[in-house]
Amino acid sequence: MRTEEEMFQLIMDVAKQEEHIRAVGMVGSRTNVKAPKDSFQDFDIVYIVEPCAEFFETATWIAKFGQPLIMQRPKEMTLFPTEPKTRETFLMLFEDGQRIDLTLCPLAEKDNWHEGDSLAIILLDKDENLPPLPVASDKNYTVTVPNQQQFNDCCNEFWWLVRM
Repeated sequence: MRTEEEMFQLIMDVAKQEEHIRAVGMVGSRTNVKAPKDSFQDFDIVYIVEPCAEFFETATWIAKFGQPLIMQRPKEMTLFPTEPKTRETFLMLFEDGQRIDLTLCPLAEKDNWHEGDSLAIILLDKDENLPPLPVASDKNYTVTVPNQQQFNDCCNEFWWLVRM
């Protein structure tokens, strides 16, 4: 299995080599200093790209990350259709067990590339034009005790789906 350092180097090398990629951001548990590290953590990466139809559609550059064992492109899936978006997501599990959840965000959406995620950090900004971010925190991920109505709704949903 490739190490965390090797994966970060690969993610950054691809970004530096591809002219369409203008910036790199990361969200998720790897940016959370309070989250314990484990082998199941994936790399939640956002490439901010200058849109290019060929770059989005062919995605031949994905081979630079290695051979995917399995890959999902939610935008193309019909089982659980996604809302039409200008972003493209690639969920990739590689033969060595490493996983990258990669989102391509158009440069026009650079000011909100993180979609409000409090764990967002900037890894690379080639043009130095991304807005600054507050220090990453897990405030969007704290668990609170549900009130009685929320609990009842959750139980109702569970039993609705179970159908004994």
